[in-house]
Amino acid sequence: MRRIFRPFVILLSALALTASCLSDDDQTNITYYSDTAVTSFSLGTLNRTMWTTSSEGEDSSYVVEIDGSEYDFYIDQLAKRIYNADSLPKGTDAAHVLCNAGAKNGGLAIWAFKDSAGEDSLVYLNSTDSVDFTEPRELRVYSNSGLEYRSYTVEVNVHKEDSATINWQAMGVYAPFTALEGMKALVAGGDRLLVLGKSGGETVVYAKDGDAGWTEASRLEGGEVYAGAVARGDSVYAVMADGSVARSQDGASWTREAVAGEVKPVRLVAAGSGRLYGVTADGRMASSAHAGYGWSVDGQPADMSELPAADISSAAFALTTNSEAERIVMVGNRDRAAYPEDTVAVVWNKIEEYAAGSEPHSWIPCNENNNTRLPNMAGLSVAAYGDVLLAIGGKGAGPAAPAAYSCVYVSKDNGLTWRADGSYYLPEDFSNGASSVAAMATDDDNFIWVVCGGTGQVWRGRLNRMGWTDGQTSFTE
Repeated sequence: MRRIFRPFVILLSALALTASCLSDDDQTNITYYSDTAVTSFSLGTLNRTMWTTSSEGEDSSYVVEIDGSEYDFYIDQLAKRIYNADSLPKGTDAAHVLCNAGAKNGGLAIWAFKDSAGEDSLVYLNSTDSVDFTEPRELRVYSNSGLEYRSYTVEVNVHKEDSATINWQAMGVYAPFTALEGMKALVAGGDRLLVLGKSGGETVVYAKDGDAGWTEASRLEGGEVYAGAVARGDSVYAVMADGSVARSQDGASWTREAVAGEVKPVRLVAAGSGRLYGVTADGRMASSAHAGYGWSVDGQPADMSELPAADISSAAFALTTNSEAERIVMVGNRDRAAYPEDTVAVVWNKIEEYAAGSEPHSWIPCNENNNTRLPNMAGLSVAAYGDVLLAIGGKGAGPAAPAAYSCVYVSKDNGLTWRADGSYYLPEDFSNGASSVAAMATDDDNFIWVVCGGTGQVWRGRLNRMGWTDGQTSFTE
């Protein structure tokens, strides 16, 4: 800020300048207005400090420029408040900000503040002078008549945390998990976390009991029942040892439905918002639009050799192009005994349309020969997180296989390609011992849950930006 003026000096100077530029003949049609308002507000180029760690473990910083004009500012004329709902990235220098404001009827934008002597002072807003926005500032916009002004509080919000950082929390150790031979984690109703695991000839179901820890909710006949469990809506579904399809909301009480007709699933493999999907004893895909009792053969390719048989997870994504359709993704491994040379997992996709008169679609294997396929990992677990898929697993198959739980694989294209790019990662103190028994799930609060069968550890984490709430809509009138 360069010069400090008294309000009347600014206004009189502006009026005198206007008058001096006009001849006598030109001064007859001048109109001055007493109403005024801020009509626009934007930022210029900003500096952001970034931090990095060298290969020797030493921290260092560097500065990058960001375009402040990409961040919209809302003008609430009723509350007389100007602010950015989408905060600037962490590390942005808010003490040296270039900005610009537009005023109705060519009014003057003036910063009002207390000077070092504690007196009221005004400074003309100049787009080439930096402003300190570490605290809210008062912006006055004077009418071109010089008779009125309107005062706004301007806030430039900067994130206190990095949007791309995961905040992991250790949620304790639960010893019974270490006795399980296999495990799957599912979330019912958006917030009820259930862990189903194999214990000898039974499937044991554990329920997360708020902050109090875990409780054993039920035991089901059949050690492999857990592997074919899926979550849909407010419930978890699984094919029981007697062939019925059972449903539970809390993991404790189960309602069983005998499967009618000739098409009977032996395990469930996926769920969408409107249907359950399973595999029959003779290897056919089947689906049900009911609570699991009425099944029909689903569309499938002629070659079913790519169908996953173990470590199966699924996810459903709403289509952005069709509000009445979704994409179902199924990920898993083929049978290792039958396909011992498999080094990659298999991925299947299906489009499901729910509008009246829609044609059914078939399942399609999405296993093209590229260098970014998901590795075949023991105990593979996949979960949807926002609009991406996350995958973790134990020791991989093949000479170039990743070490157990060495990274989190991310797919941004419905499972077609997978990368470990560092944007997602497991907790620093994560440990599953030598076990490949672990499971991952995500809830409606955008938390990622990881349960370890080798150590009993339970972790909960959330990508910071997934915990931020949406800002208010714009008020500019």
